[in-house]
Amino acid sequence: MYEFIKKLQSIGLTKNESRVYLFLIEYKEAKTGFICSKLNIPSSHIYGLLDKLMNKGIINYKIVNNVKVFRPVDPESLYSLFREKERKIETEKKELKFFISNLKKIEVKETKLNDFKYFEGINGVRSMFTEFINSWEKNSTVYVASAPIAYDKWNAFLLDLWHPVRKNKNIKQQLIVPSRLKKHGRERVKFKPIEVRYSDMENESEFAVAGDYTYLLSYGDNPYALLIKDKNFAKTQTRVFELMWGQASLK
Repeated sequence: MYEFIKKLQSIGLTKNESRVYLFLIEYKEAKTGFICSKLNIPSSHIYGLLDKLMNKGIINYKIVNNVKVFRPVDPESLYSLFREKERKIETEKKELKFFISNLKKIEVKETKLNDFKYFEGINGVRSMFTEFINSWEKNSTVYVASAPIAYDKWNAFLLDLWHPVRKNKNIKQQLIVPSRLKKHGRERVKFKPIEVRYSDMENESEFAVAGDYTYLLSYGDNPYALLIKDKNFAKTQTRVFELMWGQASLK
């Protein structure tokens, strides 16, 4: 019964509405007094619950000796509640999209505090990646010096999030992969345009540069990252990457 109640709640019924509805399913029909006594629901509340169930279209009533006898309609009617929930979700999605669009139009007053952002935890790092990727300009280049753990725990996520955007924006990538993980390098060569080189140097952290943006990312049980928007810092990190690139091997 608990599972039935949870499922009914998931499509918009309250706990007590679910109890009354399931009671009517079990008994086929009942008067209000019988429902109240069996479910221990105050008589002052029962009519409100029944009205809501009728408004949802999943129960109705008949008159017997001038007394209302309530009964459920075909359970197939629950689909209409689910469709209504879907419509509500679609409406909320459109409203959220409109809200986000308006948020992006707000003029940001640039300060140094806005140039450095700290992200923590798996969801935080995912947000960092999303912001970094959204910063990419079409036909530009992104430089990545990756860490081994990125391929152990984040491989599928990065493949799904990263490379489709690169393809759509025609972003070139230069990627340094740890030598012992060449299979992942070969996997990424498929996602052109990309150049891959291999380094014997292994770190638990990684960095990447795109335009004026740089991220520094430390993986682990509780990953964290810095996203920095600073032209001079990005130039410096690009030079560091170029030194590493020159020392890395093609095979």
